Amino acid sequence: MEIAPNVYWLETSSSNVYLIVEPPNIVLVDTGMPKQDKAIFELLGNLGYQPTDLTHILVTHADIDHVGSLAALHKTSDAQIHAGAASAQLIARGKSPKHMPVIMQWVIDTFIKYGAVAQEKIAVFKDGETLPFLGGLQVLATPGHTLDHFSFFSPTAGVLFAGDALNTRDGRINLTPPRITADKTAARHSGIRLLERSPAVIACGHGTPSTNHTADDLMHVFNTLRQE
Repeated sequence: MEIAPNVYWLETSSSNVYLIVEPPNIVLVDTGMPKQDKAIFELLGNLGYQPTDLTHILVTHADIDHVGSLAALHKTSDAQIHAGAASAQLIARGKSPKHMPVIMQWVIDTFIKYGAVAQEKIAVFKDGETLPFLGGLQVLATPGHTLDHFSFFSPTAGVLFAGDALNTRDGRINLTPPRITADKTAARHSGIRLLERSPAVIACGHGTPSTNHTADDLMHVFNTLRQE
């Protein structure tokens, strides 16, 4: 589904992924759980492209539901992977960051692993950089949900790729749920940082992308976060 010019949304088994289609650049934001590569390549095919046409993969954070299919997608497409430094280290081990309740985190750390990608295959970005997509895609450090979390914003297109910093799980714009948040104070600051940009489209990791919110809706969320 096209949610903004040249930006497509695919709801995978547990999270959202997005395609930016600007030939010769075709950019994937996050990859979903393991074994989602087929669905992602099917979307690419429906748009008239081959798996090898995928040129870049941007990672918001290294949770398994956001990078689970990264290795498979990279192996087939040889797309350049972009991630933050902490995410790159986790991806090289196939491990998710710590942010879950204690028992669940122990299960994840002990038993759950996804396909790893060697660190030298990953281009590391930093807060404040601009990537050459959608008229200039700003890289924004947005820790909170996880400490390695980044978001991406295009002022030109008004599109925010929020990862898990924001969601619309209950039909409205929300912050990351406290019970699965590594640093609640940082999450609040990150949410404020994103809302300050007044995005026209919030392409979140979970829930339907928000495309019809008003400035008043954003201000209500912004003021709520500032008051907490």
